[in-house]
Amino acid sequence: MKISLPQSSQQEFLREAMDQLNMTHDEFASRLSVARRTLDRWLLPSESADARALPETGRAYIEEVLQRNKKET
Repeated sequence: MKISLPQSSQQEFLREAMDQLNMTHDEFASRLSVARRTLDRWLLPSESADARALPETGRAYIEEVLQRNKKET
């Protein structure tokens, strides 16, 4: 069963995922096995020169984590 999240901005998606998982930025970055700075760059507005796009595989992984978390609660 796939959780259907609305197509939101990358930043909204990441913030909502952190909220649902009740994780801080550091905890979330660790869960994704990325550096905190990478997460920070994903959270920057797309207009920012330092902003980076979240890879599709990253988005899929986060959706999977959210799905597992929903089953556990």
